[in-house]
Amino acid sequence: MWAVSGRAWKWGRSDDCKSAIRQSATLRYVGSGVTGLASIVAAFALIAELAVGAALAAQDPSWPTLHGDLQRSGFSTQFPKGPFKLAWRRELWRELTGPRAEVVVGGGLAFMGTYAGNFYAWDAASGEQRWVFKTAGAVCHSPAWRDDAVFVGSMDRRLYALDAASGRERWRFEAGEGIGVSPAIHHGLGMFGARDGVFYALDAASGTLAWRFPTGDRILTTASLSEDGARIVFASEDMHVYCLGAADGKLLWKSRKLAGLSARDYAPVIVRGLALVTTCPVKDFHAILGEHQNMLVRRSGFSGKDPRYIPGTADDVRAEQDFIVDFLKRHPEEQSFFAFRLEDGSEPWIAPILYTGGLHNPLTLPCFNRETGEVFTQVRSAYGTWDGGGEVRPFTGFGKLDLATGRVELLGHGYPSKEPARPPGAKDMPWMTFNYIGDETQTLSCAPGLLLCTHQGYIGSLDLKTGKTANLYGKRDTYGGFFGAGNFGWEDKGGLEKARAAGQPYGLVNEWHGPARAIVSVAGKRVYYSVGSQVLCLEGAP
Repeated sequence: MWAVSGRAWKWGRSDDCKSAIRQSATLRYVGSGVTGLASIVAAFALIAELAVGAALAAQDPSWPTLHGDLQRSGFSTQFPKGPFKLAWRRELWRELTGPRAEVVVGGGLAFMGTYAGNFYAWDAASGEQRWVFKTAGAVCHSPAWRDDAVFVGSMDRRLYALDAASGRERWRFEAGEGIGVSPAIHHGLGMFGARDGVFYALDAASGTLAWRFPTGDRILTTASLSEDGARIVFASEDMHVYCLGAADGKLLWKSRKLAGLSARDYAPVIVRGLALVTTCPVKDFHAILGEHQNMLVRRSGFSGKDPRYIPGTADDVRAEQDFIVDFLKRHPEEQSFFAFRLEDGSEPWIAPILYTGGLHNPLTLPCFNRETGEVFTQVRSAYGTWDGGGEVRPFTGFGKLDLATGRVELLGHGYPSKEPARPPGAKDMPWMTFNYIGDETQTLSCAPGLLLCTHQGYIGSLDLKTGKTANLYGKRDTYGGFFGAGNFGWEDKGGLEKARAAGQPYGLVNEWHGPARAIVSVAGKRVYYSVGSQVLCLEGAP
């Protein structure tokens, strides 16, 4: 057999091979099963087919599913260089879109659905509308694109398979209740959970039921696939994580009941044999953020003027993380970040990660670099360099998660303190370049050497080599630069009236700084930003 991107593929799996080679064009022989001239010829024919597939993928870049792949890495192999310009924009605020939903790109088209039940396809380069398909309920999450078909769920209880080029309906399947997740399409199956608590697997070609698995409550999380394609993982609102055999739906393991109020909107992140899952706490998010902040300050022993600037060594950080892990063991009801071994569902460690905020949604998912294995996450620490200078909820920062130990290496920005008497903080870095506000939602994605932060107002980047930050597009409190107080002024400054005069919304009823947040979709030189019930297509430098 042959290995593509570190994975072994048997003959007859060319579709999966072509899919993998789009992520990493690496092919090597790893066995002794090719014997005889005919087999060797077949092997090289497959190599030629994969090369053609890779060339086609380069001509037709895609973002085919939520977070870019079925492990939900949030990783793009190459992020376009700025400066960015707005190539096109589509306003959907009269219909509203789910803030959790990313733009899916494939076959030269960009796709997004709305709460009004309309599912749109635009030319990915020009933004020209190609077609619209009407469902009978809200489309709450991202579709999935595979080859020449696009799959989308609706709150009308149906999953639809459409011809991607024309929007013609191929089939529909009706579940027991509405579908508010993004489907996972793999190896001829379309897999998703619904609000009836049932997880479904359908034949992707015909829409016929392959298997079903009932859980104890609504399924509001998108499912993720193990790296070998054998296991499908998702959470139910019964607060259990389920791992099923992707081929037959057999229960492989079920987690303990997780702490928290909900696991909605996001998806497990599957990385190197682990499934990472987040929940939101039962406590009000402002209350738990404040309690944890005060706890971290007390533990540090700091008694200075401003607790947002606490100096700390590597030993201090280790001691703080020991304390957090011990706290979560003593107070398991406040744990909101979980790791499970894909093999058996056991938990290898408790991460020193406290709830990081975001309008009471589950805390933002980590992302990971598929080439290096680095895992990036938000984290709260008294010793970070991000907070200070007036932010509402300090101590939210960023770090690299060690999958072997569960500990987090804090990442700081690269700007020295402007005041020698204090450690570096937020006011030492350029304003509005990388968001970290504890009571708002910002999501992480990554590319080689780059960490990206998508926020309600703007897209920011952190250069992982230099620590320098940059605003890639938009500004704070503006829904990508077009609405809101950052564009029209606050209410007491006449902002609402100015928005009305411009024929634009001042705010969106389903979105301010949360609840959930989509990351940007990256396809070739274009970046697609779903924000404020708009789709923005940005183009990088040539």
